[in-house]
Amino acid sequence: MSFLKKTAVSTITFISFFTLSSIAAPIESALSKNEHKIQDYSLNSQQKSNYSKSREMTINSSFVANVNIQLEGARIVAQFAPENSQGEKIELTTLAAMMGYDHFNWVSYVEKDPYGITNKQGELLSTPYNDPPLGGYQYDFADRLPFYWDLEQCVRCSHRYNYQHPLVTKQYELVFEDIPADPRLQPGEAVEFVTHLVGVKSYDTQTNRAEWDILNTFKWQLTNPQPYRGQVSLIADNLELTKIAPSTRALMQADGATLTNDIYLVTDR
Repeated sequence: MSFLKKTAVSTITFISFFTLSSIAAPIESALSKNEHKIQDYSLNSQQKSNYSKSREMTINSSFVANVNIQLEGARIVAQFAPENSQGEKIELTTLAAMMGYDHFNWVSYVEKDPYGITNKQGELLSTPYNDPPLGGYQYDFADRLPFYWDLEQCVRCSHRYNYQHPLVTKQYELVFEDIPADPRLQPGEAVEFVTHLVGVKSYDTQTNRAEWDILNTFKWQLTNPQPYRGQVSLIADNLELTKIAPSTRALMQADGATLTNDIYLVTDR
């Protein structure tokens, strides 16, 4: 992982929208303290069922999450900026709490790498592998959790890569940023990445175990259209779980991902 100072650039922008279908239970609990103060003790079974379905539809349509992906040269930036149905921004900490998450983060994997790269211990990694690998690279250290942004201040880990850094997590926005490079890539060769926006349910820095839900997935690649000149491009956004290689899905599950299809429900705004 490496970064350039942010500058105003012309970018190609892809925007994907999805409803957060997994939030009904935690949000229902939170909203019951506010506008949803409907007494249902007098309803019969059928009425309760209809009421529950109606209420779930209202809750699920109340939030829209935007993942805005910007590409410029070898730099990719993705921004998660949730909004309600009126287009108003939602604070990340508020939404995470309502959904039962500790916070939001990203998890990224390399699915294809023609030449490979070594981890912190100098071992050549085979695909698929975490980006960054657990513990980091030889040139960039990281914690041993699967998330893109570090959750602890590990030894020799850069604060710039911590999820609490102000350029990473803002009041209304979570940022993913990467500027990969591999001068060995020849024409027709590519390093391919699969990156997830995730809701972190729990994590333990002692055991390095974590639990997380996948909220949105996109696939992208690095190529060298000219010698020593990297270029990133988007392969697919709103990527379905079935389109991800089985070996990557197995690694995701080992890393603590909850693999269910209903989190990939995509809807137009």
